[in-house]
Amino acid sequence: MTMLEERILPSDSATIAEPSLLRLYRYWVEKKGGRVLPSRREIDPLDFPYALGRIMLVEILHDPPKFRVRLHGSEMVRRAGYDLTGKTLEDLPDSEYRSYVIGRCKKIVASGQPTFVRHDRVLDDRVWRYDALWLPFSDDGTDVTMLLCALIYQDRPQSTTRL
Repeated sequence: MTMLEERILPSDSATIAEPSLLRLYRYWVEKKGGRVLPSRREIDPLDFPYALGRIMLVEILHDPPKFRVRLHGSEMVRRAGYDLTGKTLEDLPDSEYRSYVIGRCKKIVASGQPTFVRHDRVLDDRVWRYDALWLPFSDDGTDVTMLLCALIYQDRPQSTTRL
């Protein structure tokens, strides 16, 4: 697995090439308004049907910190070959990818910053590149209580891995 790019996004502009991710990011900025973070209650999935199958909603549980998947989008499930809805990120079957995703979530919870990531992931013995947009939400306006991840895979694998 290779991290190709990671950047925290400014609230006034974004340099995201994938149109659906850029559109979702602008939606998040609009819902946030002048506040640090928008509330999950303020977003309506019907407002972004263009991304629904590619969305994962992750609830932040505390003491000890855990991440429970409230929704694992159908396209993400199809690509990965498993459904995490109702499970925690500790249930990710690939230990290397599990560590990466949990680390990513911890970083965003600590910073409270929206983040764009370009990453390579091995699925079905092939390396797939994806762009992901991670958006934090807060019930109290300060502490991150939910993460929304929108993930778009490229149409073709980067390479075939050797076992």
